Formats: sequence, C-alpha cells, structure tokens
Amino acid sequence: MEQYNKDRQPEELYYILAMICGVLTGWAATQSLLWVFVGALLGLLSAGFYVNVFVKGKHH
Repeated sequence: MEQYNKDRQPEELYYILAMICGVLTGWAATQSLLWVFVGALLGLLSAGFYVNVFVKGKHH
C-alpha cells in the first residue's frame, strides 16, 4: 500500500479539470458534440504537457 505524501500533488486532478474545461469550452463555443470530444482531447493533451513540463520539473 502506498503511503500518502503531503508534498505530492494529485496529478489526476489536473487531467480531470482539463477534460471538464475542454468539454465546456467545446460545448460553449460550438454546441456541437464533435467539438465537445475535440475539446476534451485538447484538454487532456494540454494537461499532459503541463504535468510533464511544469509540475514534474519543480521536483528536480
């Protein structure tokens, strides 16, 4: 069992928030179901970039 570390930020939270924001942005901009999925995908990609470049970069 993994021990909880207070300094460790929950990286899953970044992905969930980015996907929700991407879905809402895609829906608000076009009101098309296709762009909702595109917004979710772009949100996940940007969250992955943010986590790998900025969040993990602070720990070194």
